Formats: sequence, C-alpha cells, structure tokens
Amino acid sequence: MPILVTCECGKQFQAKDENVGRRFNCPNCNREVVVPKPETDLYAEAPFSVSATKTSGNAVASLVLGILSVIGCFFFTGIPAIICGALGLSAIGKSNGRLGGKGMAIAGLVTGGIGTVLMVPVLIALLLPAVQAAREAARRAQCVNNLKQIGLAMHNYNSAYGFFPPAASVNAEGKPLLSWRVALLPMLEEQALFDQFKQDEPWDSPNNIKLLAQMPKVFQCPSEPAVPNGSSTHYEVINGPGTVFEGDAGMTLDKITDGTSNTIAVVEARTPVEWTKPDDVDITKLAGALGSKHPGGSNALFCDGSVKFIKVTIPANIIQSMATRNGGEIITGDAY
Repeated sequence: MPILVTCECGKQFQAKDENVGRRFNCPNCNREVVVPKPETDLYAEAPFSVSATKTSGNAVASLVLGILSVIGCFFFTGIPAIICGALGLSAIGKSNGRLGGKGMAIAGLVTGGIGTVLMVPVLIALLLPAVQAAREAARRAQCVNNLKQIGLAMHNYNSAYGFFPPAASVNAEGKPLLSWRVALLPMLEEQALFDQFKQDEPWDSPNNIKLLAQMPKVFQCPSEPAVPNGSSTHYEVINGPGTVFEGDAGMTLDKITDGTSNTIAVVEARTPVEWTKPDDVDITKLAGALGSKHPGGSNALFCDGSVKFIKVTIPANIIQSMATRNGGEIITGDAY
C-alpha cells in the first residue's frame, strides 16, 4: 500500500510500505526524510456500527410499573406503565439508534395492560359499597321528604276541617270504605284523582279498584322495590286505642296531650298494603310491624310534621309509647 511522504520543503512523493522507517534524501532539497508509518482508521472495519449505549428511562419505568401492576403490589401502576411505555417507544423511534429499550417498553405496555384489566374488578369491589351507601342515603332522604309532604297535607287537612283525617272513611253501618291516603289527595295536589273515587263505595268496588294503579309517588318509598302497577305502599298510620287514629272520627290537636312532637302519625310498615285500602298497623300488634329497606331502622312521621328514624333496636313498648297521644310517657332522645 503506497505511503504519501511529505518533505519539509513541501515536496510530496510516494514510498512503498516496506520502506517504512528507512531514510533517504529528498530529490528536491536533498534533506534526509524518514518514511512514516501509515495512519490506521479505527473504524475502517466497522463503519459506524456502534450499538446504542443508552436505554430509555421511560422504557425501564414502564417495565417496572407493569410488573408491579401484575403481581398486585400496587393497584394503580398499570395505567402509568402504559403511558411510560408509549412515551418510551416514541422516544426510541425518534432517536435514530441512540436509545435502546424497545423490548422493555413493549413488555411494560403488555404487563401494564394486564394489570389494568386485573385492577377493574378490584376497583369495583372497593367502590361498590360506597356507591350503594350513597344511593341509599339519597333514597332515605327522599323517603323523609315523602313523609314530610304527607305531614304537611295532614296539617292542611286539619286547617280545613279542624281535625286530622280518620284512618278510614266509613258508611252508615260503620264499615270501612277508603283509606286516609285517599282523603289526603286534595291536599297533595291530586284533586283530579280524588274526584274519580266514589266516596260511598269501598276501596275494592268496581269503580274504585280501577284507581289502584294511579298511586301518587309520595306514597312510594324509593328504597322499596316497585310493585306491579304501583298499587301498594308501606306508609301506614298506627291505629287503635289511644292513638291519633282511634275511632271513626278525626282527631283534634288538643287531644294529643303527649305533644305532637312526641306522637307518631305515620310509620314505614314491614308489610305493604294497597294504598286505597283502609288497612294499617294495629297498636296492639306492634312487635315486628315496623320495617323498611333502610339499614338499621325505618322512618316515622310525627304529628308535628317532623320525621325521625326509629332504630330496629327500639323495643315495641317504647314505640307503643310514642304511638299513643295521651299516655303521659316520657320519651328520651335515645329512642331515635
């Protein structure tokens, strides 16, 4: 391989490689010249075939987070693993070979996806009780609102007639005809529905029975499952000796000597009844009569229009004391 030799005088000439190290005189200026060793190209045999020397940090992070999401150490690392993997692949693709770790990024994407899928049922299991509790709280609040509307209607009825509606209307022979719920319809902005009833006929007469399916929503507790045709309700009064709904005549406020805030008017009963039927909770059969789908107890409307939550742990005799209008019992705040 020829070697290019340059003399100090600027003269250039070629020498064979076997003359490396030999001395000779320059033909131009007669100076002594030494034939140098040829320069070698470090990359001559491998022109720019150097592999990438840096691994993408996002690729590494994606793989680590993806593995953690799969083995279950952390429930919320699957999505970050997918994000890091996508960023890593993008950076590697744009680096022109300067970044490596493509396999790590792909593995992070796969494991992150698997971890995210596995996380879904866990999240559902964690969130479902909270969602159900929130929904029940909303339903219970609507139930309270229903009872307050009924209480207001009862007081409007008292303002119009001077007494609360009796538990049932009766005919000349004293036979029960229609429920107190029907009597309250005009006070609940349901005058048109009230006018369709034949007041001198029982609830199940050919005319009146057809109106069962038109029960106003105010008589339906949202926590109770809907019944066919929406004809049954769990809102019932407590009737019988000593109650506000004793006898066939309506009760005047002055006869509620225990105080309207201490005397129950309407409860949530365990057993539903057709809303037009004069069938309610008997004070002599209170044990197990109250109940609702609300956890821990049921709502009760008091004669002053307030609504209180009656716990399932309250004995029947305490509820009986709250259901009487003139028993003189002292009711403490522990009762509800």
